[in-house]
Amino acid sequence: MSFPVPTAPIAMGIQEFQELVDRVERYMAQVEKNVQRLFDNCNRAVLLLPGFLAEEIPPRLERLRDLTRRLFMEMIKVTANPGWPPAILSASDDWTSRVGGPVSGLAARLTPDQMRSDNKWEGAAADAYAEMLPTQKAAVEGIKQMTDVLGSSLTKIGWGIIALWAGLAIATAAFVAELVAEVGAAATVVGAPPAAGAAALSTAKVVALVGATITAFLTYVALTADSLSTMRQKLAGHEAYPGGAWPRSTTSDIEDGSLSDGDGTDWRLKL
Repeated sequence: MSFPVPTAPIAMGIQEFQELVDRVERYMAQVEKNVQRLFDNCNRAVLLLPGFLAEEIPPRLERLRDLTRRLFMEMIKVTANPGWPPAILSASDDWTSRVGGPVSGLAARLTPDQMRSDNKWEGAAADAYAEMLPTQKAAVEGIKQMTDVLGSSLTKIGWGIIALWAGLAIATAAFVAELVAEVGAAATVVGAPPAAGAAALSTAKVVALVGATITAFLTYVALTADSLSTMRQKLAGHEAYPGGAWPRSTTSDIEDGSLSDGDGTDWRLKL
């Protein structure tokens, strides 16, 4: 199972996601209700059916009880911490539009042809200033790379959570439909033994599906976390940030902002 990320933005607001979560919770409430009805119908059938048929029901109900318990334990893993994609997707947009965009524009201006100082001034200090532009540009571009990875990772995680809940909604909806049919069959008394067995099979199927969906999501998040870890390691060892700090000029020439102290580093107007 994969968690595809939309290639174009799709609105998923607070109300839409909350409705998705509420839908799954409603389905799980229906599961609990229908399982109880199935038990009631089967227990009544045990009293009415011949012994050789009635004895088939208890072990099947026991298996159904165990599987239902497993299902709810799997669902608790998600419902206890459902995530909040609207906030995650909003943060992704902020990193891209409020940080990445402006930084990208700044990097484009950190070139000799975009700076005005060397158009009118010359001298050792002016040269040192111009020579520092490439390292400053590389450092700024490193920030842009970071915001790109952060924005992309947050978007993937946000849509991964949405895909997880959508998958759970589909799985539990189908399970409820099967349970309703099995409850009806158990109400006929003679259909109780096969209904109990069918309900156990349906539950086993949805337990496996829910477990696979959660596992796929966790794997997906782990892969996304790996990309963030790789980014962090790259930044830590990035030559654009010597010693893990913002680059500074290694010459003292740029520190001399005087015009005429006669030390050879004066800033001079170009003729």
